[in-house]
Amino acid sequence: MKMPGIPGLRTLCVALLLSMSCGVVLGGGVQAGSLEQARLYLRGNSSVAVNLPKAFALFSSAAKAGDPQAAYYLGMMYRNGMAVAVDAKAAAHWLTFAANRQMPAAMFALANLYLHGEGVRRDDLAARRWIEKAADLEYPDAVMAMAIGLRDGSMGFERNEALSETQMRFAQRALERRQSEH
Repeated sequence: MKMPGIPGLRTLCVALLLSMSCGVVLGGGVQAGSLEQARLYLRGNSSVAVNLPKAFALFSSAAKAGDPQAAYYLGMMYRNGMAVAVDAKAAAHWLTFAANRQMPAAMFALANLYLHGEGVRRDDLAARRWIEKAADLEYPDAVMAMAIGLRDGSMGFERNEALSETQMRFAQRALERRQSEH
């Protein structure tokens, strides 16, 4: 079936059909189950083989429909060249989308792109802002990065050893909390 004027609609329809039996429709029209199915194809398990092209297609459809978690995964797939050529600009686009929707993992990944100038202009201050936002949401990796930045005077942070030690303790508590939740 050809659908002129609406690129990607067929792919989205196929993804939705594949996930019909897996969850409730989210606000953007993508079913919650399609994201779970995409994660399953990304990681695999004893009954489902890893299938990166399927994961990429599902994440792509969901991200284009506005799902920030799917955008995060899609950005990471572009960043790491999983089922697609490495594309730092596409990674930055999707990670920015997710970061702007309060996803701390995306904020942290985007900060790293800014620190290394991958897909974006190298910018320590932008990296610092994203690290701080993720740390404010108690993302352990960001809290740790902030502590290291404060200790070393790097990543746009002024050197402050006392605050660095406080942040290290906070990072440890955040990590313990994350581990107890899983």
